[in-house]
Amino acid sequence: MAEVTQQQIMGALKGVLDPDRKADIVSLGMVSGLAVKDGHVAFAIEVDPERGPRLEPLRKAAELAVSGLPGVR
Repeated sequence: MAEVTQQQIMGALKGVLDPDRKADIVSLGMVSGLAVKDGHVAFAIEVDPERGPRLEPLRKAAELAVSGLPGVR
């Protein structure tokens, strides 16, 4: 199986929208620290701490978007 690329991951994350700002989390610059190794993916979503608990569904949506990519373990 081919290794998933950072470009594929960022493409998947572009489908995740910030509900308040009505734009995707990549375009808003919210994704940082993206790392890929042997099919394992790590990244952070940067949000204002006050919005953190309310944006838990956004985190879950991002995780689901990436976990569905071929090559992600």
